[in-house]
Amino acid sequence: MIARPLSTRSRRRVPPALGALLVLLWIAPTWSDDRKGGLRPASLQVGFSNVAFLKVNRNDIEASFKALTETLGRRRGYLINSKTELFDDISAFKAALKRGTINLAIIDPWTCLSMDIGGVAAPLFVSMAQGKVGKKYVVLTRRGSGLNTLADLRGKEITEHVAINSTMGRPWLETVLLENRLGTPETFFGRTESVEKPSAAVLPVFFGKKHACLVDEPGFDLMKELNPQVGKELQAVAVSEPFLNGVICLSNAGWASETFKLDLIQTLGELHLEAAGQQILTLFKTDQLIPFQEKHLDTVRQLRAKHDHLVEGVKL
Repeated sequence: MIARPLSTRSRRRVPPALGALLVLLWIAPTWSDDRKGGLRPASLQVGFSNVAFLKVNRNDIEASFKALTETLGRRRGYLINSKTELFDDISAFKAALKRGTINLAIIDPWTCLSMDIGGVAAPLFVSMAQGKVGKKYVVLTRRGSGLNTLADLRGKEITEHVAINSTMGRPWLETVLLENRLGTPETFFGRTESVEKPSAAVLPVFFGKKHACLVDEPGFDLMKELNPQVGKELQAVAVSEPFLNGVICLSNAGWASETFKLDLIQTLGELHLEAAGQQILTLFKTDQLIPFQEKHLDTVRQLRAKHDHLVEGVKL
């Protein structure tokens, strides 16, 4: 019921999360001079849950990742044979992790819970920004429009901000609608549209051209900083709990060597300690990658349980 966004379009660009991973390879600590003998062969098999890369051209991801990892790998002392794959099917993704044909995975939290990867792969890192792991989502309307609750939006237009690191808005909104016996986004709203920038979601509501929008709270905060009037004229008719953005997982099998695996883990964990790493993290609105803890998925886990219970009730 939530497999696709409100609408989708491909955009020809390298996705930020992918770019971040490539740069991680670039700024890893340099090898010591005593490592001689030329480039060491290594393979890097990376899998992504498809929903984590909505509106991104698959061929662009694969071609860009292969070219850049090979180039950067040479600078790190490796001859990397890279492969990138996006998975629509959860069972196929899990099977690839189990076989070791995918050894590093970037998974949106909703899919991560569905995959049940225990014993196959280990969640390793999550991102943290402004001292927080995860972010909230809001449904906004214009003050004075008479649209003061979600129920008031029946048959109205809504625009969803779709971004690579903002995948939990849709499942949250669907769950809230089901909880209030309002149906699903497809049946409740009159017209839906997805956009790639928070400004494209927020400003049409601000100017009265759209009835409502779904956007992550950091995106709304940015719009308020740029134009304080936005904060005065728009109101939140629904606000979510904070949800994790994504999980970086490592397979238990399929690594070129244990050294290669440990080098990558160290690089990810120490990224924020280097000046170059700090610049990159700032670019992607992340302060640092921190070790994964089970509690990071608590709000997503609770939402998933509520969603599945409500869906079963609808079926009955």
